[in-house]
Amino acid sequence: FLTAEDACGGTMRGSSGIISSPNFPNEYHNNADCTWTIVAEPGDTISLIFTDFQMEEKYDYLEVEGSEPPTIWLSGMNIPPPVISNKNWLRLHFVTDSNHRFRGFSAHYQG
Repeated sequence: FLTAEDACGGTMRGSSGIISSPNFPNEYHNNADCTWTIVAEPGDTISLIFTDFQMEEKYDYLEVEGSEPPTIWLSGMNIPPPVISNKNWLRLHFVTDSNHRFRGFSAHYQG
């Protein structure tokens, strides 16, 4: 089960901002399940630029929807290339398993 401190995610509006995993730059929680939706003005696209990325390969991951390809699955220790939306939204889904915790990720977005 999740306690209140594990709650994470939400809808991000505005032309720019930062999204990072829970507890960043400290280790994220086990069994996290977070969804953020970034919404820009209609007609705008969003670029998501990762500044830090460190998670357990294969078992902990960040899934990004709303770009090309439609779903991007990110894991491991390398900073991913920027993600550009093809509409005015991007959805980020962060999932971790029950062991091995790392720093997680931080990214900034701009519309």
